Formats: sequence, structure tokens, C-alpha cells
Amino acid sequence: MTNILRKYNDSRVYIINEAGVMSKIILAFLFAIAIAVTSQIKIYLAFTPVPINLATFAVCASALTLGGFWSFISVTIFILAGTIGLPSTIAPHAFGATTGYLTGYALCALVLGKYTEKNNTNNMIKASIVLFISQIVIIHICGMIGLYIWSLSIGSPYTFVEVIMKGSLPFLIGDSIKAIVLSSIMTAILKNK
Repeated sequence: MTNILRKYNDSRVYIINEAGVMSKIILAFLFAIAIAVTSQIKIYLAFTPVPINLATFAVCASALTLGGFWSFISVTIFILAGTIGLPSTIAPHAFGATTGYLTGYALCALVLGKYTEKNNTNNMIKASIVLFISQIVIIHICGMIGLYIWSLSIGSPYTFVEVIMKGSLPFLIGDSIKAIVLSSIMTAILKNK
């Protein structure tokens, strides 16, 4: 397993530092497809217009593999594909209740990608903090802002408490579990240099 992680990390470092633009564009498109596929795995909750999905796994994998700029491009490709009607989870809802979360995905990819570009660490706590900030704080804040704006646009503005109850609280446990799993994987990869 250590050998596989070391090979992946070597490939990741090559992609970030030495790969050509065309290779990075192709990988950005592939990760955009991965984000679209994982976005299809979702659970709807009766009390919120925002579903639970697994897209954060693909967003974080993109950030770890491509670094900040190109993982941001990957998420942007995913968002643009949905807005022009290509099959993705956002096609019918590109400008709706989940718009803020999509913005959060892009910012999460950028922040986490920049961190992984410059840091090889075996410090699980540090990796967990960066991942929690990237995945939970950034995505949740962007998501709640977008959810509030959406509620205004439909003529039924949510209160501050409603925004938290519909846009963040139901997802904290699942997102915390995802962050722990992802930070474990990220730490294992980054320390195998």
C-alpha cells in the first residue's frame, strides 16, 4: 500500500509541477466528470431543498491531484456544463438552492489545492484542520449564503435560523465523517514522498 501511495504522490507532484497544459486540461475535464458522477449519488431530505451528495470526495481528490488552479478549473468546468444543460446534477438547478454550494466547491478546490501544492506533511491534525476549513466552513458558508439568496428569489425568505437548519446543520455529521476520511487519505498520500 505504501508503494502505491508513493507512486500516486510522485505522479501528483509531477502533474502539479511539470505536466504540460494539455495534460492538465484533460485531467481537469476528467475530474469534472468525476464530480458530476459523484453528484448523482444523493439523498433528498424532506425539510431542505439541498440534497446530501458525495461530490466533495471528487472535489477534494481533484484538489489533491491537480493543485489549486487546475482543480478550480475542474469545478468550473463542472458548473459550466450544468449551466449549459449537459447532464450533471446541477442542470435543472444551476441557479437555485444549491448555487452557493457550487461556489463553495470551487473555493474549496482552490484553497485545498493550494495547500497540497506546497505542503508535504504527515501531521494528521494539520491536514484535518485544513480539510475541515476547506470542505465544511467554506462550502457551508457559501451554501448558506446562496440558499438565503435563493429563498429571497422565490419570495419566501428564510430566517437566519432557517438557513442554518436547512443549509448546514443536517450536513455537519456526514461532512465531518467525510472530512476525517479524506484527511486520513490526504495525510497518508502527502507523507509518502
